[in-house]
Amino acid sequence: MVLVGKVALITGAAQGLGKAFSEALLKRGARVAMLDMKRDEGQKTGQEMADKFGPEKSTFIQCDVTAKEQLDGAFDAASSQFGGLDLVVNNAGILNEVQWERCLAVNLEAVTRGTYNGLSHMSTQNGGRGGHIINVASIAGLLSSIPAAPMYAASKHGVVALSRCLGHAMHYKRHGVRVNALCPSFTDTDIINVTEDSMGKDYWMVPKTFEKLGGLLPVSTVVEGFLQLVEDDTQNGAVMRVTLAKGIDYKQYREDL
Repeated sequence: MVLVGKVALITGAAQGLGKAFSEALLKRGARVAMLDMKRDEGQKTGQEMADKFGPEKSTFIQCDVTAKEQLDGAFDAASSQFGGLDLVVNNAGILNEVQWERCLAVNLEAVTRGTYNGLSHMSTQNGGRGGHIINVASIAGLLSSIPAAPMYAASKHGVVALSRCLGHAMHYKRHGVRVNALCPSFTDTDIINVTEDSMGKDYWMVPKTFEKLGGLLPVSTVVEGFLQLVEDDTQNGAVMRVTLAKGIDYKQYREDL
């Protein structure tokens, strides 16, 4: 995808990877709708991007991705303001094993709703231009076991499966929209600042998980992989891994139907 003039919608965009993704797209000439439930941080990021790239290039929309009406409304508002959508990045996520229902709601249910919203808005069947959906999963969605974070891992496995299924040629023929998953290793953002309140009695195991994976990825490395995935029009149903050990590569599967 050539990004100049394209329109992107990114959830969880006030900080961390979402903010970095937004800035990377704006640098390449895209227009970006940045969604986040954190009003103050989102407005600050929105103003920062407006100052750097011009107020007409981006917008901040406060949105709780787990609230159907808010998420649907945010998609409608972004599409109306910028004249359609070309790229949807379902990035919002949390690491919380105590409030596990919330973890599943943000990491899987909201990503699913965002994916179907993206299909609805971009589908050529509905008058859209076609497009690309990138669902931000995690290396946790590919590993066989993360004992300290079962709900987080389950949610990310679900995102990988969702993306691979909707990335099938059958769906692309119907909608003209590609769907891929981005699976970075644990990254140096606020999401990894866990406590007993969020992770329960096993919270002390989480840093050990990071150590076993070789440490934390820098945000810049994930952005590099993200841009490769955005700009590669050949990928559909793909699962990109970004890790310290192997860099940027794609997970290979044998059991495709």
